[in-house]
Amino acid sequence: MSIFLLVLCSCQKNLKEQNNSESNINIQFADDKGNKISKSELAKSTEIFDYDKVYYDRDNVPDTARSFYKQGKKYQEEADNKKAMEEFRKAHKEVPDWIYPIYNLAVLYLLEDDFENSLKYYQLSDQIAPKGFYDTKIALHSLQREKTGDLKKGVYKNYLLLELSGVLTIESSINQSTYELTIGELLKNAQNFAPLWKDYALFLESTEEKLDAIEKGLAQNPDVKTKGILLINKAIFSNENGNYQRATEILVGVIFDPNSTISNVEMAKYILNLMTEK
Repeated sequence: MSIFLLVLCSCQKNLKEQNNSESNINIQFADDKGNKISKSELAKSTEIFDYDKVYYDRDNVPDTARSFYKQGKKYQEEADNKKAMEEFRKAHKEVPDWIYPIYNLAVLYLLEDDFENSLKYYQLSDQIAPKGFYDTKIALHSLQREKTGDLKKGVYKNYLLLELSGVLTIESSINQSTYELTIGELLKNAQNFAPLWKDYALFLESTEEKLDAIEKGLAQNPDVKTKGILLINKAIFSNENGNYQRATEILVGVIFDPNSTISNVEMAKYILNLMTEK
């Protein structure tokens, strides 16, 4: 679950209504290094990057590995982490560079408080998908900081548990309220953890408050995925504040930043296209 989708959904209508000029497929957006992207290219963006299409639907993954993986997911859904890990290890042994069992092992080791093995498998996931795979970038950066003492031990696990809880749904204001309170509590003990500021910003009342929280997140050594999401949300709120030019500059920056995750690039393209629809 990516919480910045909540603000995206709430802002889509505003973005469409704010710009009155007709869209032009020949419009191009450029950064200060000469990189350019056209409106027609932006229109091809799919909003959400499909990891499964790239990484799951591989032709060279045998049925035995897929069977082990599916059984592992079944055990995982039943909260039998030990058995799930056994199946994921079997799948990993069958296909060492298939990222799905590796990523799930990383998550389960973390939930079992085996931070060393969790870090190991997140690192392997990152090697296979250097442009990002779900929340691997966030996890890896956070666990490395915890290992060096730059972040309190267990901060990322608590954050992951909140993400996995599914407490936040766009339709439920009660669940949103619960999520906001929980984020606030976590922030008291981990103000140097950027993902919390990313989430917390979305529950603040005014655009100025949101932008201030985003700046606080950007100042807390964010991982590359969280940084990208913070910047995308900054662009959305800047546009709402009437600063369309600044918003487009931020989004173009995300698109052409060589460190941006592939999912953030796709989302930045989608938002920029949305801003210039009319």
